[in-house]
Amino acid sequence: MPHSQTDIRPPMARRFVVGVGSAVAAGVLVGIMSRLLMRLTTLAAGGSAGFSWSGTAGIVALYVAAMIPGALLVATTGARRSWWLLAAGAVFLCFPAIGVASEEVGYLGDLSVVRLLAVAVSGAAVFATLALLPLLTLRLVRRSA
Repeated sequence: MPHSQTDIRPPMARRFVVGVGSAVAAGVLVGIMSRLLMRLTTLAAGGSAGFSWSGTAGIVALYVAAMIPGALLVATTGARRSWWLLAAGAVFLCFPAIGVASEEVGYLGDLSVVRLLAVAVSGAAVFATLALLPLLTLRLVRRSA
């Protein structure tokens, strides 16, 4: 069905690219930031300072994948309330984040108050990135659309 004279939205293929591109850009940026904060949390808890490239790639890929459905919905429909799927993707990411945090941080009973505070602040910052992710994705979609 051809576009009418009043339909000024970009073609569907372009909206698809905008959605996927926005999810990738936000997922990579926030995923790397989150990974750095995860490492900082592990260090504050007295853990190893090592980085795993496969672990980093997995986290970034998961962040991207969690944003793609919502970014596509926002980009292709333009509906004002379509952001809910982006928020659902961020909520989904909380579950593996809790699992990784409990595995990486472990027992905290022997830490000083200062180190406990550092773990709490850096851990909270990791979860703050999960709130930032859908907001950034939405902004990128709307800016590019």
